[in-house]
Amino acid sequence: MNKKMVQRAYLTQRLSIKTHEEGDKLKDIERILSALSNEDALKIFKMASEGITSSIEAIKKLGLTQKRYYTRLSELLEAKLIRKDDGVYKHTVLGSIVYKIIDYLNKVIDKGEQLELIDKVKRSKTLSQEDKDRILQAITEDSIGEFLGLIDGGIRLGGIVFRFENIVRGVVDLIKRAEEEIYLVTRYTESEVVEEISKRLDEEIRFYCISSDKRFFSRATELLRIILARPALLKAYYKIFNSSDVYIGFMDNIPYSFIVVDKRWVGLEVPNPQDNSFFMGLFFENETLAGKLIEVFNLMKSRAEENTKGIFLKEILEKVKTFSI
Repeated sequence: MNKKMVQRAYLTQRLSIKTHEEGDKLKDIERILSALSNEDALKIFKMASEGITSSIEAIKKLGLTQKRYYTRLSELLEAKLIRKDDGVYKHTVLGSIVYKIIDYLNKVIDKGEQLELIDKVKRSKTLSQEDKDRILQAITEDSIGEFLGLIDGGIRLGGIVFRFENIVRGVVDLIKRAEEEIYLVTRYTESEVVEEISKRLDEEIRFYCISSDKRFFSRATELLRIILARPALLKAYYKIFNSSDVYIGFMDNIPYSFIVVDKRWVGLEVPNPQDNSFFMGLFFENETLAGKLIEVFNLMKSRAEENTKGIFLKEILEKVKTFSI
């Protein structure tokens, strides 16, 4: 077999693997949508947001037969939207995210008439842009203003990724785009992200980070490995932990990672509810969503263990010095 044939066989195999992986992800999404396509399932899913402690009571309250209840419950469990924890059925992390999306959709549907009017105004060919803006301002003086951000790309789904290296690449791209500030909550420590943040600090970008990977820095062998592979990392860490434009805190058991750039661009991790590993990543452009996640960040910050930069950096350097090459 010649070299070209080997390369062709390799590429064919990689394409087959990628197609298979993407197909599996689509099946997972189909399973989620299918599990929620029934009114009974939606009622059970809503009740699970507060925790179902007794199926007998739930069946009575929802007015379902045992067969209907357990059939839909089984589908929700299979879709990894709920789990049973100490006898209580409750949302998984994925389930909580999906529930918030459904809740948001309900609010949008309630504003259907106003949204239809907004659509007509925006499509009008007889109104000037100034007139359109004035009318839209009048229409959106109440709570509908929150949903206007969804129109014409207010929330722009910049991409869905199913491979971990692709979400890392997406996060790096968002960091490159930053002009003012970056909020990062992360379960991981990735060299590419660290290096890019270090570069942006030269441009006076403010960086706020909460990590659950504190133990990574206590594994001296791991530190040595990455620094030997990429010596620039030591300089990057030094710059980050000595910058006045940086906040770093630590918190155990972060459920999912996210990044917000300039209160506008968002990257969001969706974990696999079965083992909490990476499942997929979503990228958006939306100021409302960005603002909500910054609120989450600030709440986490109030509970996080703040890093003492000098001590932490000294620990890193001392651990690296203990190794001889």
